Amino acid sequence: MCAAERGGSLERQRQVQSLIMKLISFLGGQEDGNTSYTCGASACETRFVQEAICRLLGTVDSAVLFATEGAREAAWEPVSAALSGCGVATELVVIPNGETEDELWAIFRALENSINDGEEIVFDITHGFRSLLLVGFLSAAFLRTTGKAEISHVFYGQYRDDGQPSPLLDLTPFLSILDWTTSVHAFLRSMDAAGINRLANRTAKEAYLSGRLDAPEKLSRFARTLDGFAVATRMARPVDALNLASGIARDIDAVTGEMEVFTPPLVEVLDEIRQVGDLGIRRPEKDEGLTWAHVEKELDLIGFMVECGLLLQGVTFSREWMVNVMLLIRYGDRYTGWLNPDTRYEMSQTFGAAILDLKGSPYIRTIFTDWYMQLPCEEQATHLWAELSTIRNDFAHCGMREFPPRTTRMRQKAQELYEHLCGFFVVVWG
Repeated sequence: MCAAERGGSLERQRQVQSLIMKLISFLGGQEDGNTSYTCGASACETRFVQEAICRLLGTVDSAVLFATEGAREAAWEPVSAALSGCGVATELVVIPNGETEDELWAIFRALENSINDGEEIVFDITHGFRSLLLVGFLSAAFLRTTGKAEISHVFYGQYRDDGQPSPLLDLTPFLSILDWTTSVHAFLRSMDAAGINRLANRTAKEAYLSGRLDAPEKLSRFARTLDGFAVATRMARPVDALNLASGIARDIDAVTGEMEVFTPPLVEVLDEIRQVGDLGIRRPEKDEGLTWAHVEKELDLIGFMVECGLLLQGVTFSREWMVNVMLLIRYGDRYTGWLNPDTRYEMSQTFGAAILDLKGSPYIRTIFTDWYMQLPCEEQATHLWAELSTIRNDFAHCGMREFPPRTTRMRQKAQELYEHLCGFFVVVWG
């Protein structure tokens, strides 16, 4: 967006005024004659794309021009003179030709070293010869991702010598593809949706500030729900996670249209997001109590945690899931006392007493002992609790035991535990 088109965003103008704007550009074989470079409704007649960018933006303070030895001899003096005429200070950085991998890395380091923390950067990759165009674009993406600088524009000047205007193509939106790639990968592999939430909010805000009549209304809320689910899952807060997943299932169809327009990368992972929604079930109301339907979704969440590599969370929650199942066996569907701490403690102690009984050791009876010992599934439940307790203690005590299992085995053990939980659930609920 050029200076003449910035009127719709006062907040953006204030931000720009507080930053130093620097142009990063490559010199190359400059065009022989003038052309009219256009940016939106604005135009600048010049031979040099760097001059056009500075005049059209109107806010560039300085420029760093990267050139091979040949490009320096051909273009440095006329381009620097043109920029001086715009009131823009220039600096030359001579770079290798980029013919080897080492030279490409040297160019990348030179680009990075030319930028100071907190500067606002405009990249011009018009004359990025051969692989330099890609190196320049990826450098811009890297600097934005690390937060070292704010990348406001990435320009490519499409020079025309047929008398037609030469458009300045703003490639900045395509930087977001890499941002989305990183954020979607973090969500799918590590259950971290903070990046998706941040990008969705930024996209919605930019659309609103630019005055778009179709600015998204549902996207930010949906992204917050997705992020909330991810946080609750990583914190092993299953009731919250499942409730938020139900919100994802409820809203996904309504927000898909906004995704298609504003966040196309999210459309590509809609199937995965729908799978998260499939986990959803509403939080049990206090007067409704815990249900078998909720416990079944809890088991699905344990499997989801293990699949995402959240082994500690999955194993930790498995213990509470076992207590939930036994309380439903004892009191039936819609049991309202399932969160009572004394009741849950008694049930967990009942499991421990049964393990001691299997070993022929003395144990303290609980209010559930007589009932539990008569269950057809008592032996299976007791062995499963023993397996669960061993794995959970390995995680909870950080392996600080005399003979802890190898970390490389923990994923397999967690997966096996989940499969055993599924088998047990079939037995008790069918």
